[in-house]
Amino acid sequence: MIESTFLWLFIVVFMVHDFEEIITVEHWAEKRKSLLESKWAKRIWSFWNIRSNEFAKRDVVIFLFVSMLVLLRVEFTSVPGVEMGFQVFLWIVLIHNLVHLIQTCVTRTYTPGLYTAIILVTPYTLFLLINL
Repeated sequence: MIESTFLWLFIVVFMVHDFEEIITVEHWAEKRKSLLESKWAKRIWSFWNIRSNEFAKRDVVIFLFVSMLVLLRVEFTSVPGVEMGFQVFLWIVLIHNLVHLIQTCVTRTYTPGLYTAIILVTPYTLFLLINL
C-alpha cells in the first residue's frame, strides 16, 4: 500500500504543471495567433487564448478539486468507491497529458504545460497507479 505522503505530493506535482500553464499561456497565445488555419487548431486556440489571471482562476478550482480527492483517498480509503474513484481520476490525468501531446502535434509547436506533463506529471501518475 502506498504511503499518504506520496498521495499528498501529487497535489504539488500537479500544481507545478498548472504553474507552467499559468506562466506560459499568455505569452504563448500572443505569439501563436497564426494557428487558426484548421478546425482543430481553432478549438485548441479557444482554450489557450486567455490571460494568465483567467487561467489561474481555473486552476484554483482544479487545486481545490484535486486536494479534495486526495483528502478523500487518504482519510476514507475504507469507504466503498473511494479507491476506484481516485484511480479513475488518475487515468483522467493521463488522458489530460495525452491531450497536451496531441495539441502539440496538431499545432506543431509547444503548448503550455507540455514539459511538466511529460517530465513530471505522467511519470508520477503512473507511479501512483502502479503502487495503489
